[in-house]
Amino acid sequence: MKILKIYPQRDQPKRYNYHINYGVWDDIPGDSAILEKFNSNLNNYDVIFIPMFSRWQRHLSNRWRGHYNLLNKIKEHKIKTILFDNDSCYRSFNDKFYIGFDYIFYRDLDKNREQPKNINSSRLLWSVDTNLYLPKYGGRDILFNCSVSSSYTLRKKIAKVIKKTNHNGSKYIEELQNSGAAIHTNSPIQPMVRAKILEFASCGTQIISNKSDYMELYFPHELIIYFNTIDELKNIIENFKSNIEIQKELRNIVETKHDNKIRAKEILNKIKEII
Repeated sequence: MKILKIYPQRDQPKRYNYHINYGVWDDIPGDSAILEKFNSNLNNYDVIFIPMFSRWQRHLSNRWRGHYNLLNKIKEHKIKTILFDNDSCYRSFNDKFYIGFDYIFYRDLDKNREQPKNINSSRLLWSVDTNLYLPKYGGRDILFNCSVSSSYTLRKKIAKVIKKTNHNGSKYIEELQNSGAAIHTNSPIQPMVRAKILEFASCGTQIISNKSDYMELYFPHELIIYFNTIDELKNIIENFKSNIEIQKELRNIVETKHDNKIRAKEILNKIKEII
């Protein structure tokens, strides 16, 4: 099975979101092509990996319409098209964009909280590179590292009770490793768990979170420190003590169930079913 993977030029390994969106691709054997410079011969491949919606239709410029024409050409070819839709929560699966794919791996339900209809598909759980996010245990501080804007009302409230940081790259990993716990909040668009919980756990960092859908697909609820109100979070912050046993259990779960290499095998097994 010969696989071609289309990477958007804007998504570079040095960017934080690259590892979330494409880390699992990098653990799947195949050839790579850049979307903006695409000239590969589709006849040489059995399967093609397609990046998320927003990489094809981000702007209504001639350049992006050209990308859309390329996508239609790919759909019309005999090659099996596999869409990795990592930002489906922002739109509906009824959008015409989704017509013509052979299979869709989606991270979230769409904005109507629905899954794809009349298209072969399955939820693709988040995964992480456990060799990049290495653990340390026993840290005492609590990390709140994220962006805060008007859209994230809960984060704005949390930032009033604990200092917010916005580290990236190796500094972010270092801060996680040195922290006993880190605060996770779900998306204001969809109340679903985000990929950050795996980054936390992989670094041996406990997870403090508001209630988030599908957390149980990653970790048992008893390993998570939940809060429902800001007052509850304040109490958690004031009384937090590291639990090394829980930190090691979180790391073990990520290593054995949610590493990129494990998810890559799951993807390949599913693709073999459809070609």
